[in-house]
Amino acid sequence: MTCLRRLSIPLLTLLLPAIKAQTSLQLWEITRLTTSGMPYRSESACHDPLNTIAVEIHDPNTYPILTPGSLNLTTSETQTTQCIAKFPYCSPLYNQPFNCTDASHGRWSFTFFPTDERTDTAFWNPGQNFTLSIRFVFSGSESESESESGSGVEKGVLYTGQASFSVWENLRGLCSAGGVCSFSLREEAVPVLVRQREVV
Repeated sequence: MTCLRRLSIPLLTLLLPAIKAQTSLQLWEITRLTTSGMPYRSESACHDPLNTIAVEIHDPNTYPILTPGSLNLTTSETQTTQCIAKFPYCSPLYNQPFNCTDASHGRWSFTFFPTDERTDTAFWNPGQNFTLSIRFVFSGSESESESESGSGVEKGVLYTGQASFSVWENLRGLCSAGGVCSFSLREEAVPVLVRQREVV
């Protein structure tokens, strides 16, 4: 696992056997997702109101972590993170990272982009037809969940996964007479399972 080289030597020595023993991960679960916005407004009014994508991600996995101030290995609890993106409808912030609520031993973020960039519908309806790319950096220690000071480089093991959403498959909702469209996951689609992989 070359990505573990960024961890300190004592941390690497202790965590490597425990991480290798974790041969299979349970899939991440998207338990809630909502979108809202006015996708057909003129460019002169494209900033009011902002479109939003809000998502809740549950990670059923546990990870080996170091207790602060000691070399004792413990096991993390399962975790749920909340994420939200806000952007003007006429300029969707495709592929720009948005931070989620952090775990004590890692950092979550996500980006979104059109599922099919060849269609106008994918571009002008970013809350109705899109793909989420989810990123989790497992730091290995409750005291090392932040980026390296001043460098902007995150320390730890990186996991990523993707899931796609559209009103024709797993979203449903309505558009009001005023033009505000709101969508959420269909009940039968919950949870949306996300197959993550370790990036080395």
